[in-house]
Formats: sequence, structure tokens, C-alpha cells
Amino acid sequence: MRAKKVLRSEKGSISIEFLGILPFYFLFFLLLWQVVASGFAVFNLKAAALEGAQIYAMSENDLETEAVINQSLEGGELLTNYSFQINRDPHNSDLFVITVTAKHPLVFLPNSWRENTLITLNSKATGKVLVP
Repeated sequence: MRAKKVLRSEKGSISIEFLGILPFYFLFFLLLWQVVASGFAVFNLKAAALEGAQIYAMSENDLETEAVINQSLEGGELLTNYSFQINRDPHNSDLFVITVTAKHPLVFLPNSWRENTLITLNSKATGKVLVP
């Protein structure tokens, strides 16, 4: 009789249910962490493209533009293997488009897996050369 009362008792059942849901909480927070990191990476890439476009519009110098983009993107682990390209408009030589490309790893994976899971991100900035 006493064994039936113990088995029918729901005391401690919330703890068991929480343990069943706990892996889903971990997965949710890993995905949330990745979304925040990816948003920050896209924001930094766009900022680098805009800064590069400002410098190129004022100086029309590829080396200064490259230095500004490198300074903006270096030092972080969220963007790697970055490069940029400047395209001039064939119809109007004052207009240009800077495209900055970088690789973004999945942040919650081990370093040995990151090379196989890189996501390519692109950001463009359009401008007009201000120097005559």
C-alpha cells in the first residue's frame, strides 16, 4: 500500500521535467549567441565598408582605403579572410562601389570545425569621388 502512495506522488516531478527540457534551453542559448555574434559581424562589416567609402571619396587612394578597412576589421575573431574591391561606374567615373567580403565562423563550434563552417558575408557601400 505504501509503495502505491510513493509511486503516485508527484513530488519532484518538476525537477525531472526540467532536466528533460534543459538540453533545449542550452540549444536555444547557443543559437541566440550565434545570432547576436552574426549581427555584430554584419554590423562591423558594414561599418568597414562605409569607412572605406568615405576615405576613398576624399582621397581616391586604394592604399589608404585598404588601411582603413584593415584597421576596422583586424583584431576580432568574428570576421576572417576579409578582402575588398573597388568598382568604378563605367558611365560616370565619379561614382564607385566598394564591396567588402569576409568569412564568419560559427562561434559555438570548436576551432577544429570552424574552417568547414565559414559563412561568407558581403557588404557594399556606394559613393561619389569628391576630389577633382
